[in-house]
Amino acid sequence: MKMTSLNIKKAEFTKKLLLDAACELAQTLEISDLSFKVVSKKADISQRTMFRYFSTREEFLNELTVRLYSDLNLPEFPSSISELLVYTKSLYEKLEEQPRKVLLLLSADLLPKILETSAKTKHELLKKLLSKHFHNSSKSDIEKTAANFRYLMSASSWRYYRFSFGFDLPTSIECASMVIEQGLEYLQKQEK
Repeated sequence: MKMTSLNIKKAEFTKKLLLDAACELAQTLEISDLSFKVVSKKADISQRTMFRYFSTREEFLNELTVRLYSDLNLPEFPSSISELLVYTKSLYEKLEEQPRKVLLLLSADLLPKILETSAKTKHELLKKLLSKHFHNSSKSDIEKTAANFRYLMSASSWRYYRFSFGFDLPTSIECASMVIEQGLEYLQKQEK
């Protein structure tokens, strides 16, 4: 049976409603508690219908990860050396606005889904950016510096500074910026 545009819109709406319910529930529940039964009840949609849109829990968690990540509305990744420090500050400020979503995304259930895509892609972008700017630096130095920068430009680092050390937001930004500046200085010395 061919789906009409109205049926397509209804399907998109139903899927969005289920993800909305999951996001709302995630404000108070852990990811492991977001069963099809709990989410479908919150959305006032049958479990059977939910299975039509998400055939497995893994598929559901993939979609939820994309949704939560999108909801963070993170700043655009830097495309120049001068944007690196500005990006880190903007990123940490955005993460600070929605700490619960960030912590959910860093959970054991969702973090691997982000690491499979976003982390590797951004590491590659940083390597290209640093290679373009620092011609005389070794491939190894570029690789390691890009890896360090990528880690600092992540929710994991923000969480580390904010919760493991108990730093306030300005101090967390300062810590990350300091390491990025040191990395840039190191690469600059290799250029001489």
